[in-house]
Amino acid sequence: MAKLSEDLIAISTMLMTATERGELIRLAGELNSTVLKVMEIEKTAGTPAEKKKALSATIKFTDEEIKGMSKTFKKEFIANGCVAHIIKRPSGKSGFFYEIRYRRNGYNISVSNKNLKTAKRMFAEATTKLDEPKKPKAITFGQMTDEWLAYKKGKVVDHTWEMYKRYASLYFSKALLSKDIKSIRTAELNKFMQEFADRPRLYEDMRILLNSIFKYALLNAVISHNPVTLIPFKRAERKSRRSLTTAEIKEFLTTVRQAKYEKIRQTVYVLYFFGVRPCELDEEAHFENGFLICRNRKRKGGKIEYKKIPVPEQAREYIDFSLPLKLPGCAQWISKSIAALLPNELTAYNLRHTFATICQKYVRPDIVDIWMGDSSERLVGRFYAHFDDEFMKEQMSKVVFIT
Repeated sequence: MAKLSEDLIAISTMLMTATERGELIRLAGELNSTVLKVMEIEKTAGTPAEKKKALSATIKFTDEEIKGMSKTFKKEFIANGCVAHIIKRPSGKSGFFYEIRYRRNGYNISVSNKNLKTAKRMFAEATTKLDEPKKPKAITFGQMTDEWLAYKKGKVVDHTWEMYKRYASLYFSKALLSKDIKSIRTAELNKFMQEFADRPRLYEDMRILLNSIFKYALLNAVISHNPVTLIPFKRAERKSRRSLTTAEIKEFLTTVRQAKYEKIRQTVYVLYFFGVRPCELDEEAHFENGFLICRNRKRKGGKIEYKKIPVPEQAREYIDFSLPLKLPGCAQWISKSIAALLPNELTAYNLRHTFATICQKYVRPDIVDIWMGDSSERLVGRFYAHFDDEFMKEQMSKVVFIT
């Protein structure tokens, strides 16, 4: 057959090149059409079965065909539309055999035969010889919480992750953690959230935490719906953070000298003279060549960026540069201690705003934004992209802090 195809193509080519007469060209065209038909026959006739592709689809059983199934399986099968999975595989030179499968809800049935009707009958018979389906092991809310925390680590800033972990440990009861996550309903979670009704910021954080865990479970097909969706999200009102007045600055600088504040004194000075966030004073923070260098902890998605802030001359009178910059305790304890130190219910973040306000009196706002870590200007490694170190030191030398 292959030889015939080659000969026909050669003849048609000779006919087309031998003369320009219209009749011969027409005949050559017809000859080419014949060749194509022959080649198509060659492709299908006698093709080895192993070169044919298997076909996969779903197959539906009729009411008559499911009569012979076991009662237990029949309920399951009907609930899922009387549908199974079928694969048509090549067998021999021109034959096929049919494999029918059902793998769902703990069942694992597979039969095959060259005849489709026989395969269906075998499938029905196989359901009468089944053991009890293996039910998937329940996933508890506690297991899902641990899995979600492991997934989020490195994807949010460290202090946010630590907060979520701490809240899960403090507020999720053993009874809730041990429950099958599929069995938890909105009413139960709503009752749980009422415990935080008089603490708006904690309510907001806990609602975010719960929603994130259940949303993660939903996207991983562990649950079919998110019970947190119906619980209203209430954003806590933020107090506007202002900078300290001159009198308040002098008051806190005097108060921090008391012996009871010795443990946080260094931290307070660094927050005031450098405007960093408390969470940025970790093991990476250090002084180097007249700069405080620390990780910018407000970068999302695991991005690593640093802040490089010149050391003010006035800070040298207060800060002991031989001491480590890492917080002398957990962030929550530090925040409470600083709040107790500062007047008029001010917090550690008010010191950050105070730094920005003072610097903007003497330096361009875009330079201050770089020091604060709020600018689009980024460090390349440990170097400013568009400003050299001497320029930055010169800018800081213009700033006069209240002492």
